[in-house]
Amino acid sequence: MATVEIISIGTELLLGHVLDTNSQFLAQELASLGINCFFRSTVGDNKSRIRTAVRAALQRSDILITTGGLGPTADDLTTECLAEIFNVPLDFDQSILDQIERFFKAAGQEMPANNRKQASRPRGADILPNPNGTAPGIIWRLDESLLAKQELSPGPKFILTFPGVPSELQAMWKETARPVLQNNFGAQAIWSCQLKHYGIGESALAQKYAHLLDLANPTVAPYAGYGECRLTVTSRAESEARARAISQPIIDEILRTSGTLCYGFDDETLESAVGKMLIAKHKTLSVAESCTGGLVSKRLTDIAGSSVYVKLNVVTYSNEAKIKILGVPEELIQKYGAVSIECAEAMAKGIMKLSDTDIGLSITGIAGPDGGSPDKPVGLIYIGIATKEQSKTIELNLPSRLSRDSIRQRSASAALDTVRLLLLKN
Repeated sequence: MATVEIISIGTELLLGHVLDTNSQFLAQELASLGINCFFRSTVGDNKSRIRTAVRAALQRSDILITTGGLGPTADDLTTECLAEIFNVPLDFDQSILDQIERFFKAAGQEMPANNRKQASRPRGADILPNPNGTAPGIIWRLDESLLAKQELSPGPKFILTFPGVPSELQAMWKETARPVLQNNFGAQAIWSCQLKHYGIGESALAQKYAHLLDLANPTVAPYAGYGECRLTVTSRAESEARARAISQPIIDEILRTSGTLCYGFDDETLESAVGKMLIAKHKTLSVAESCTGGLVSKRLTDIAGSSVYVKLNVVTYSNEAKIKILGVPEELIQKYGAVSIECAEAMAKGIMKLSDTDIGLSITGIAGPDGGSPDKPVGLIYIGIATKEQSKTIELNLPSRLSRDSIRQRSASAALDTVRLLLLKN
C-alpha cells in the first residue's frame, strides 16, 4: 500500500504566524484514497534543511507532497531545491509565463519581473496547474536512474508541490492531483466518521469503550477538545461502501451504549443539533446572557436558517440590564447576587416572557480572570432554562485555571447541551 509524506515549507509556520490547515486537508483527502500518511513535517525557508527533509521523505515514502515555497520571492525555494537534489536543470516554460501574465492582466496589473521565476520547473517534471493563482506546482514521477544516483530507495516515486495558499492548493488538488494519485495509488478506500459526545470526559469515554480500542479494522480512537469528546471509527476496504459496512456494527454499538451522550456525527455541532431539534419539535428559543457576552447567541445564529427558531437574544451584562430588560427583581440580586441560582432562573423566565417564546435560556457566572471570591470563585456558572411548564438551574464549577475564553466557550456549550437534553425529553 502506498505511503505519503507531507512537508510544509515556510518559516512563518515555524514561528506560529500562520496555521497549517493545508496538512490537515491533505491528510483527510489522502485517507479517503486509502493512501497512508505516516509522517508530516514542517521546515523553514532554508535550502539545506529543505533538502534534508526531502531526502528523508523520499527514503521512507512513495509519495512526497510539499506545500509552500512556490512564490516569486528569494525565500521561495522549493522548486530549485528539488532540481538541486536530483542535479537536473530548471527548464523555463513560456506557456506557464503566458498564463501568469494573463492572470495579472485580468486583474488590471502589470506582472512584476520576479514572477518569471514561477515559470521554471525541474527537467522531467510536469506542471501541476494552478487555476486560482500565479504559482503552479509540479507532478514529478521520478525514474529509477534518478533515485539510484541519489542512493534513494527504488520507486515508483511521485513528488507533488503546491503553493501555501489554501484555496489554491485545494483547487489544484481536486482538479488534477487527486485524480492522478487515485489512478496510480488508490487501491483501497478508507472511510471514517466521528461520533460527537458531550457530558463525558476523554478518559471516561476511553474506559467505556476500552474493548473497542484495540480493533484493527475498523479502528476506534477517542479524542477530546474544547470540553467535548469524540470517537473516530475508521475502516479500510476495497470500496467506500464496503468500508462503511465494516464500520456500521461498531457505530450501532456506540450509539446504543452512549445514548444521550452522543449528539451527532462528523461536522455536527451542539448548536446545529439544537437547531434541528427545535425545528423538528416546532419550538422557539430566546437567550439572555451575562458572562458569555453573546457567545451562545452567536453560535446559535451561525447556523443558516436559525431565524426560524431563535426569537430574541439579549446580553444583559450589568445588574441594571437584568432588572430593566428581563424584569429580575432588584431585591433578588441584592439578596443572592447576579451570579446565583435564583438570578439565572429569573433571567430565563424573564427572557421567555419578554419574547413570548417556548424556551428561555440564561447564563450568568464569573469568567475571570478577576472577580472571584471564596464563596463564588472564577469558573462558577449558572445556566437557567424555563418553559411554560417548568424551570430549572444547573450549576457548573469550571476550573479557575482555565482562560476567560475557555470558560466562556465551555459555558456556552453546556448551555446549548442543556437545551438539547430538554428537547430530548419533551
